[in-house]
Amino acid sequence: MNRTTQLYIKGIFNCILLTLIIFASSFACSNWQRSKPEGTAFDSKQQSAAQLKPEASPVNIQSNNLKTGPACDLTSIPAKVTSFTPDGWKIYDKVTGFTAENLYELIDGGAELYLAYDMAKMLFVNFVHKTNMNLSIELYIYDMGTPTNAFGIFSAERFQTAPSLSFGRDSYSIDAHYFIWTGRYYIRIIASDFSEELKQVGLNIALKATHYLYDSGEPVWGLTALPLNDLIPGSVRFSKADAMSLNFMRDTYTAKYLKGSTEIIAFLSRHESPESSQATVSRYVEHTRKYGERTESLTQNGMEFVLCDMGGSFDIIFQRERLVGGVISVADRTIAAQAAVDFREQIRSE
Repeated sequence: MNRTTQLYIKGIFNCILLTLIIFASSFACSNWQRSKPEGTAFDSKQQSAAQLKPEASPVNIQSNNLKTGPACDLTSIPAKVTSFTPDGWKIYDKVTGFTAENLYELIDGGAELYLAYDMAKMLFVNFVHKTNMNLSIELYIYDMGTPTNAFGIFSAERFQTAPSLSFGRDSYSIDAHYFIWTGRYYIRIIASDFSEELKQVGLNIALKATHYLYDSGEPVWGLTALPLNDLIPGSVRFSKADAMSLNFMRDTYTAKYLKGSTEIIAFLSRHESPESSQATVSRYVEHTRKYGERTESLTQNGMEFVLCDMGGSFDIIFQRERLVGGVISVADRTIAAQAAVDFREQIRSE
């Protein structure tokens, strides 16, 4: 199985996992709702999707996008979360906190993905409509400890084709569901229905939560380092471990670039020392010799690269002081070489 297929399967798996988590959340809500007395449905005038969403804009990954919320910890904000309750709605049960030890109690089967990014705490609340208990919106606020971890889990679950919204450092919606990264927090809002009313209610909750949660403005290194030219929006991912299905690749950013008509996958990681980055290159070469065809040294524009013939595609990697980067799974050797040169030359930060 080649690298492109592995990455494709991994992406599909994450999308399926997110879909299952959303489905499980909606199913759980509907399950307890069946035991509640039926109420009346919304009677308000429906709005168009264009009226509901803030104006979409491409995310500037150089921007810190500072927030105005106060410095806070999740343990201090349950009372504030209750103020997010929409008019005509109420909180079912109570605001509940979870840690790494008991997250599985809420999202059994999905907790591992969040723990892989070192989730510290999570706050959960379920809003239900007062007169129609079949309508609910779940709010999940994950404290991931750092903006980098928060971006990591956001990127792992991101649907690349969903356009960015204009709040948080990045955000997007799928039907009436909202997903937001702001500072060290990852926010998920899951609705029980896809009606226009729930889209608006979910959007209002998203805006309140995003505005309240503190964003220190601490940058995510990879987003300040990756080249911007030809970058495909929504394609940047951060993996703390096993990047590109390689167990020696940690703390690695991947991104997709469009070079003419060819889609290129590039990667970049920063190590503690040049010696550490050189050791990673050596592991990559060992991996290629075991699972690929051959490796060879390559000099382009006065820069040294290692070409890895994987048998049907090419990886071209490089070391630059503490950085290890390159392009992977490119069918054409010439295109791969030029893409690797462009990528290395355009890196914006060490």
